[in-house]
Amino acid sequence: MAIKGVLFDFNGTLFFDSEYHARAFELCCEKYGMPVFDRQFMINNIFGRTNAEICMSHYIPNATEAQIEEFGKYKEKLYTDACIDNPTHLHLCEGVTEMLDYLKKNSIPYCIATGSPLENVEFYFEYLELGKWFTMDNLVYCDGSFAGKPAPDIYLLAAKRLGLDTSECAIFEDGTSGILAARAAGAGKVIAVWEQGLPSPLNDEAQVDGVYHDFSEWKKIFAELGLINK
Repeated sequence: MAIKGVLFDFNGTLFFDSEYHARAFELCCEKYGMPVFDRQFMINNIFGRTNAEICMSHYIPNATEAQIEEFGKYKEKLYTDACIDNPTHLHLCEGVTEMLDYLKKNSIPYCIATGSPLENVEFYFEYLELGKWFTMDNLVYCDGSFAGKPAPDIYLLAAKRLGLDTSECAIFEDGTSGILAARAAGAGKVIAVWEQGLPSPLNDEAQVDGVYHDFSEWKKIFAELGLINK
């Protein structure tokens, strides 16, 4: 089936912030008396999942709603503070703005599907000027109403938001859970984009149709997807 639309994970894919998330999770380990997770473990088991799932699976089993809320606020405050403290890195990764301009100009449907909470989404609109390309009509975030990655729900919702079937969409992801979610959703194509130097999210189950480390080659990618003339 022809690719008609594009779905993007955000963290670690359009915005290279994995180290800030990783450091926040390390500090959470210290706070909650847990051994510190290494990067490979985080990419395979934590990145892309909701704070509630992360809290209960890796920090506080059987956590109450209040404990989950406290965990999420603590972790995200650490993360956003790290972003603000590193302003030279507070930008979308290479090629993203040009790619989004092309999608918008050519009326190609596109949507962000992120496991981030609303507070982080608002942070990105303020600091990364996402309003140039996105509204809440083409952005799905974690609001607690659906299962997080690796469940397919977020990508099913994002495709529906665009009026497309997931088989008509190319999905860009950086984490193991997100790749599994994209595959489970029945994506037409799944393409991995993660920051050079970080461990690979790929394994026997999490397989993709292409691997890149930024969007500098977005024209080549889109040409292969049939979204741009070769």
